[in-house]
Amino acid sequence: MAGAAVWEREIPFVDLSGEDARRRFEDFLVKAMREAYGRYLGGVLNVNYAGMPGLMFYIDDDSGPLLEVLVAYTHTSVRYRVQLVRPFANPPAVERAISFLEGVLRLFAETGGMGVAYFVFVPGRQLVPPRTESGTKRALQSLLLNNLVFLFAISILISYLAYVTLREYAPFALLLAQVPLVLVSYKLVPWMMGDWRIDREHRYVYLVGLRMPLDKYQEVVSRVIMPRRYEIKQKIYMHSLSRGEEPNSEMIKSVLSEYNILPEDYELETRKIDLYGIVERVAKSFGARKIPSIYLSNVVVPNAAASGVGWRLSSVLVTTGLLSRLDDEEIEAVLGHEFSHIARHDVINFFLLSSAEYLSRVFIATMFWPLFATPLGLLYLWFSLTALFIVAKFVEARADLDSALRLGNPEKLASALRKIGFRHLYLESRGGGRLLAWLRWDPHPPLTFRYEKLMELSAKGGPRSPWREAVASCLRDLAKSLSAAL
Repeated sequence: MAGAAVWEREIPFVDLSGEDARRRFEDFLVKAMREAYGRYLGGVLNVNYAGMPGLMFYIDDDSGPLLEVLVAYTHTSVRYRVQLVRPFANPPAVERAISFLEGVLRLFAETGGMGVAYFVFVPGRQLVPPRTESGTKRALQSLLLNNLVFLFAISILISYLAYVTLREYAPFALLLAQVPLVLVSYKLVPWMMGDWRIDREHRYVYLVGLRMPLDKYQEVVSRVIMPRRYEIKQKIYMHSLSRGEEPNSEMIKSVLSEYNILPEDYELETRKIDLYGIVERVAKSFGARKIPSIYLSNVVVPNAAASGVGWRLSSVLVTTGLLSRLDDEEIEAVLGHEFSHIARHDVINFFLLSSAEYLSRVFIATMFWPLFATPLGLLYLWFSLTALFIVAKFVEARADLDSALRLGNPEKLASALRKIGFRHLYLESRGGGRLLAWLRWDPHPPLTFRYEKLMELSAKGGPRSPWREAVASCLRDLAKSLSAAL
């Protein structure tokens, strides 16, 4: 980097499709640069770069002009250009500028420059999530979900006891012991993560959101919302849903004003989501004989998960973070992906696949133990698990295709992935990032691949065989990514 005078890069998948978004982006960027450079920010100009609108920042140091930083944008991407204007200047100053700029651009892409605090209501259900009130559930979650060291230690202990008592039959016993967990997974996952059961009588989810600039958001959340959130939620509920009325903006603003959260501090947004109706429509598209049990999890991480070995023993979990980030059609598309796993019995497929890998690994370790204890054994372990996860990626790619074909909206699933997965899209767009995503021990293919494949389906139509297309397209892109990295 030290020998160059200009550094330029494009960051894709940044949504600047609306005039408000572009104005907010420019304001956010100017504010961030002023806070970072203070008196060393010599000036800011609106410019046009290769047909794209943008901003030029002039940055000085104590010796005079130092950098020119150009940020230009389209509806879907941002391009920055950093030029060193004084020869023999300190290269770390350029590196710091680029690192800061990329951090600011990533933050805006993920948040839109705004923080949002949501109050979630499911009429007819408890206001405070039952999982929050249950000390037993909180303890188990902390132990099992947030403590990987504990889980690893328990698995080692169980494996050791099995091998001591059952010897050569231990691998089969360990696998058979997991069968009950597979069968009851549709109950276990909601019990651990579900907050509200959604059914025909309790089908609606109401979201009341306060959208604020990030600095104001942090102040309001720490000062008022976190310590008083259930009290505020109770008042909003008592003045609306408890009376059979829907929350309206005047009432909500009146309640918030009691806590010194003034209307000029935030943008208010309210949504009523027929979550049961969305799941019902997706289930019909997949020819489901029974609608899976539906659970809502009150966490900010946008996610959805289906569990169970078939329609009669299945459930679907949706987070409030997913509902707050996506529109109804995007939620349908994401659930279509999850319903593909139920329709194709992927819980069983994954169990059989991982069991085959485990038994083959135990067999090879037993037959070639002296060799297995060398670095060659570690190489085999890496190859075996990497192959397992690549095959799992075929399954996830097929689920994308199933959702696109059954629901007929591949662009909506692509849009959902872009909204909730920008960090992955950003990392994969860097040199070698896509190949690393193919090789990592994660069942999901690179998000850039999934997005591009779905947009291709939107333009060209779907394949006859989702399975064949999923395997072939994954292998082609893996080979292409490997070739590009080499």
